[in-house]
Amino acid sequence: MKNNHPITKMEIKLNPDDWHGLVRETLFVTELGSNRYRLENTPFLAKGVSNGDEVAAVHSKRGLVFSKVLKHSGHSTFRILVEESVTPTEFQQQWLKLERLGCTCEDVEGDIPLFSVDVPPSVMLEKVLSILDEGHERGIWTYEEGHIGHPQSAAK
Repeated sequence: MKNNHPITKMEIKLNPDDWHGLVRETLFVTELGSNRYRLENTPFLAKGVSNGDEVAAVHSKRGLVFSKVLKHSGHSTFRILVEESVTPTEFQQQWLKLERLGCTCEDVEGDIPLFSVDVPPSVMLEKVLSILDEGHERGIWTYEEGHIGHPQSAAK
């Protein structure tokens, strides 16, 4: 069945006092009707939302602006910042462990080695956290939680 819902962009306001210093992030959303939208990519910086979440928005001069989560999708989001001294091969070896579990990632275009990691509901969160911790302990990356959408009993 073909999806006839249009994909557009939505802004999510960020705290400029956070480490990134940015005031907004733009995500792709699918319009579901009745002021409902589904996030179609994994946030890099926004907290409290994940890929697939249904959200509401308000219209502004700049376009759609996120207002609240209507329904979480069960996905969890992490972001990893690769350490400068790490080679692409070292990163890839550690990343493949997450990919084999079913995680996907998006990277920031440019010079910042920042990745947003999507953890689908079918992936065991404990295993993801273990691999993220291992990568941190090995000096490959630092990471932070963007949103835990898995049931809290699945968390460490």
